[in-house]
Amino acid sequence: MAKTIPFRLITPTAAAFEGEAELVIGVGTEGEEGILPSHAPFLTALRPGILRANAVEDGQPRRREFATSGGFMQALPDRITILVDHALTPDEVDVDAARAELQSAQERQKAHAPQTAEFALEAANIDFANARLALRTGA
Repeated sequence: MAKTIPFRLITPTAAAFEGEAELVIGVGTEGEEGILPSHAPFLTALRPGILRANAVEDGQPRRREFATSGGFMQALPDRITILVDHALTPDEVDVDAARAELQSAQERQKAHAPQTAEFALEAANIDFANARLALRTGA
């Protein structure tokens, strides 16, 4: 069996995942960041996107994917902890709601000048809606 590391994905309301993983890949602000067991201490901000983990459940590897909002990922040699506002599995994604939220965020973003906090907030909403759609539809 491959080497694993304890991995926790936490939202304000619950632990979306707790278990062992061979690899965890998050969408950092500078690009994707992959974390393996025994990784050097590392902390990064996360953008909305698809979080992927090669989890080991009942001794078998299983690919887990979540649409996540922005947050933070901390890697220590003995554990990985990810804190986000929202983490959804493919089964939890409502495609119609995600499409409606994407369209609404795009319209709201047009009302703001680039380089403003409001524009950036709507960009994050757009990214999260796109992540949910990509997770559910494979697009």
